[in-house]
Amino acid sequence: MKRNAIATLRPYVGVLILFVPLVVIGCGGGGYSSPTPQPSPGPEVQSVVQGAWEMQFHSADPSNDYSVLEVNLSQTGTKVFAGATGALVYHGTTLQTSIPLTSRGSKCDSGVVGQVTLDGILSNQQSANEKIAFTLTETGVLGTALITATASTDGAKIIDGTYSIPAACGFPADHGTFTGYKVSLTLGSTTYSGTFNSGADAITANFTTTANSFDLAMSGTDNGANFVLTGSSVGFSVALTGNVGGKAVNWFGLFDPIHNQLMIYDPNDHLVGTLAGVGDPWGYSRAPRKS
Repeated sequence: MKRNAIATLRPYVGVLILFVPLVVIGCGGGGYSSPTPQPSPGPEVQSVVQGAWEMQFHSADPSNDYSVLEVNLSQTGTKVFAGATGALVYHGTTLQTSIPLTSRGSKCDSGVVGQVTLDGILSNQQSANEKIAFTLTETGVLGTALITATASTDGAKIIDGTYSIPAACGFPADHGTFTGYKVSLTLGSTTYSGTFNSGADAITANFTTTANSFDLAMSGTDNGANFVLTGSSVGFSVALTGNVGGKAVNWFGLFDPIHNQLMIYDPNDHLVGTLAGVGDPWGYSRAPRKS
């Protein structure tokens, strides 16, 4: 073969050498190698916020007034919610180890306490910076107010919360901050005691709860006479009805976990008396709360 013929053939040989590996690779199926399998994501880290909570809302306007949400949250996946029987709002002033009651109900109520419901969602659940966002709907005889709120949570507490509410029910728009704490209402055998009605009634009482519910009963004595009240709890609040000393009562109580005591109010939000116990039978204690 002539030298020029050999020189002319060499470029085609190079093309054939390059082409052969491509054909071999294509025989496996589809012309490309399969990508390296990626590890599947691990299970979602999901906080369980279901249960009883107390949330304290403090307006950005300078004041010592607080709005407190007592709520029993339900949870389905990332959705959180509470119906009218599991949420209530009261107003208080001067944050202490608890917030004493000044009035019950939202700003949209007048004379009769209206309804409060909560609808929310959890997000960012595979992060240490998990979020909760919810809408609080307050409905009363004066109208309806919608409070939107966002915060960080770890399933046991809520921090860095902010809220806003447009003008509603004759009140101007408002915004501010809030915090929240998951609370335990598992009562033990501690006996509570105190004097009611300016010392006229010496009360001793014990509480029992119904498993897997927020129902509770209060049994005790009033000046030595036995009584039994039935009711339920929402957050750190209790509602009790029955007869004490031959008189019908409709009591609303707020629990102070630091001093292990219940402040009991009548339907007009007047303080009837305080029941103090020993120890921490409610299974929950912490430092004074700050908003």
